Amino acid sequence: MRIPVIVVLLGVVIGAVAAAVCLRPADVTAATGRPASAGPPNTAPQFSITRPAVPSPKEVKVALDVRGEWSWALRELGSGAVVGDGTLRTTTESVIKVWLAVDFLALRGSRLSADEDNRLSRMIRVSDDRAAQALYLRLGGDASIERMIRTCGLHETRIHPDWWSKTTMSATDATLLGRCVAGGPGVSAQWRAKLLELMQSVDPGNAFGIPEAPALAGERIAVKNGWTLHGTWWTVNCLAIWDHWVLAVLVRYPDQGTGHRYGADVCRNVAQQLFGSW
Repeated sequence: MRIPVIVVLLGVVIGAVAAAVCLRPADVTAATGRPASAGPPNTAPQFSITRPAVPSPKEVKVALDVRGEWSWALRELGSGAVVGDGTLRTTTESVIKVWLAVDFLALRGSRLSADEDNRLSRMIRVSDDRAAQALYLRLGGDASIERMIRTCGLHETRIHPDWWSKTTMSATDATLLGRCVAGGPGVSAQWRAKLLELMQSVDPGNAFGIPEAPALAGERIAVKNGWTLHGTWWTVNCLAIWDHWVLAVLVRYPDQGTGHRYGADVCRNVAQQLFGSW
């Protein structure tokens, strides 16, 4: 079924985005304890600005033929302005591992042991589930997920008792989670940089979807994807952070022998349509 998506930004949102980011590349060069309950600060990570978040005229268009259900959200990190479409809420799968990393780094303060550093790296770069489970338990299990909801200001996220990967989340909330990673509430600049570097250097087999969009070629993209076959249906989630933006795409579809690659292609095509027409 063909699903046209036209999102018209309201004037106040356009004003916020334009004031914050609609500049030519030549105009801008940028590059302890538990997390506090307050949301992330209105400061973007220090990346270079290469393009505005949305094209002109004031519309974002994404039109794909998708087998199953899907949704997406694109957020400007500085102002928090968000556009998107779809109400799908899926299990987070491995995407939530970025929160476990944020929560753990906030807890550890200024030092990591060699074993802790190795476990954190495996969890993000090769999506090691055992490493994630060990950190989840060490952080108090569902208490860590509760902190994520509170700290990142999530409204469409629900806990599945004792099972981090089955936490359900919307695309809009996933972009707020990405903003938490980039803004690093309760986390030092050193640990923020470390986590983003790990996400920028994930194993090639885990770096599918959004970074594959030709329009984003040459960007240093921090990525954490999640994918699982539940019975006969795939859940594929893509989360990417770069420049001043965070993009989340969620896909759920029946298995027809294509594996997670079908969902990865949906993520790539959404990114291409958003950033490839200008």
